[in-house]
Amino acid sequence: MNIAFIACVEQGNLENQVLLLCRSIRKYAGRYRNAPIYCFQPRKGPPLSHATLTQFRNLHVEYNADILNKDYAYYPIANKIVSCARAEATLSEDILVFVDSDTLFVNEPKELLLPDDINAAVRPVNKKRKGSTGTGDRNEGYWQKLYAMCGVSAAPFVFTTIGSQKIRAYWNAGLIVVRRSQGIFHAWQKDFQTLMAAKHYPSDSRGITINNMDQLALAATLAKIAERVCTLDYRYNYPLPLRTSLPQVSRTAQLEDLVHIHYFRYFNIPGFLESLQPSLNQQSEIYQWLKQFLPFSPIMTTSTLRKPRYVPK
Repeated sequence: MNIAFIACVEQGNLENQVLLLCRSIRKYAGRYRNAPIYCFQPRKGPPLSHATLTQFRNLHVEYNADILNKDYAYYPIANKIVSCARAEATLSEDILVFVDSDTLFVNEPKELLLPDDINAAVRPVNKKRKGSTGTGDRNEGYWQKLYAMCGVSAAPFVFTTIGSQKIRAYWNAGLIVVRRSQGIFHAWQKDFQTLMAAKHYPSDSRGITINNMDQLALAATLAKIAERVCTLDYRYNYPLPLRTSLPQVSRTAQLEDLVHIHYFRYFNIPGFLESLQPSLNQQSEIYQWLKQFLPFSPIMTTSTLRKPRYVPK
């Protein structure tokens, strides 16, 4: 059984992020360090820098610039959905691993080798937010309609990584492991298209938002195969900036204890690693390797790090 990694890139800070991701795979992924890496730039936009393309060649990264995200070009998060669907349709590897560009590996991801009775592996969302605890929750109506629209009959639950709140199965789309033969990425794209066509968008205090449509569609897709979905442990998709809010067992984890880290855009903040609490071992080999690439440019502060807000076209 073989695997392939999938990531997305665009000009700018995503170039910094995806290069670090690819470097981390080649250095720390153990038996998977030489696995194929496919990097997609599926939305029309400025070309990548010559330096990035050179590094792709050096790291043996397959780069694809086919324009796949046409219908949702106003929503860059759709890049991952269309890229995954294309990868599933064209690649030959048994296991496909989608990873957000703002993540990296620090140990061999042994759990990527899915057992025979498992077709997908993911982590729950960190916080409830657009999720639902079930009957009586203010978001429950949204979820019931989502289930009806996407043909979901079961209603599995998971526990958030922060606060261990029981909610309807809602997964973090920053790391998705699937068995290619099962067509899960194609189903994800179809469910996403269904929700978008019906304009079934969630809302918050500022109105309608489509920021999490990738994860809401994924929730529907995986709910239909819930008995074949594995919940990865805390070492995967570890939310580094939220470290202080995690349960004790994961809050104090060192880099060497983890497998896959999600840092969001915090690597653009000077001194971010040094400021983390509980503190990291600054003498560790992984820490020293990582520090040489930071901070990314452009420099940001916590006040300029605000996540973009996406609204329907």
